[in-house]
Amino acid sequence: MNILTRIVGNTLVALSLIIGVGVWVLVIPAFAGTLGANPLETLLHRSGEIAIWTLGAVLSLTPLRVLFPRSQIVAALNRHRRAIGVSACVYGLLHFAANILYEGGWDGLMRSLSKPFIWYGLAGLSILVALTATSNQFSIRKLGGRNWKGLHRFAYVAAALLIYHQAIAGKGHWQIARWLLFPLAALQVARVTKTLLRKPARISASNQNVRHVVKKTITTIVPSDTSRTAMNNTTQGNRVNAC
Repeated sequence: MNILTRIVGNTLVALSLIIGVGVWVLVIPAFAGTLGANPLETLLHRSGEIAIWTLGAVLSLTPLRVLFPRSQIVAALNRHRRAIGVSACVYGLLHFAANILYEGGWDGLMRSLSKPFIWYGLAGLSILVALTATSNQFSIRKLGGRNWKGLHRFAYVAAALLIYHQAIAGKGHWQIARWLLFPLAALQVARVTKTLLRKPARISASNQNVRHVVKKTITTIVPSDTSRTAMNNTTQGNRVNAC
């Protein structure tokens, strides 16, 4: 298990897999001429699917960490959240570039804006670009940890927009989108459920700690007061004897 954890947590391995997927699915077929009768359309669909699945992968890491807090494999995977998130944006930009070429340039892209699913895709990609631009320590320091986390929760909004973009893009696309939507939704529901169930236990433990502290404080004060009373009585007794 330790060997597997080290492999999964290795940055070079993670980057190799992230880049390797694009090379294997996009680059090699393009040079080998195996993209079919319409290579641009194939590149368009494949790059989009890689982008949305990569985004789904990074959004599944937090629920998995909450559900399996003691798992070393999950902890190792969470080390690559930033790299996976950035790669989702990169593949999304490749998908956008392929769409421009597929539409015949910027004029064709402008004409395609009449299609609703294009707007959903652009909105989701815009959020990913903003999140990628702030995925660095400088942004965390400038925004503050709480604000930065709040901003990066928009990744869920981006996922919703892009899944809907995928679902309505054309015939058969919903069959692909649902395989991402339902598992992500199930993970989020399980995460929220576990978090809510843990809150009463935390409150109970906190109350017990408070009671323990109060009891300890009272125990400390009472003997002190008793000692003072005894000392006062002794002093008064000595004075009487002296008289």
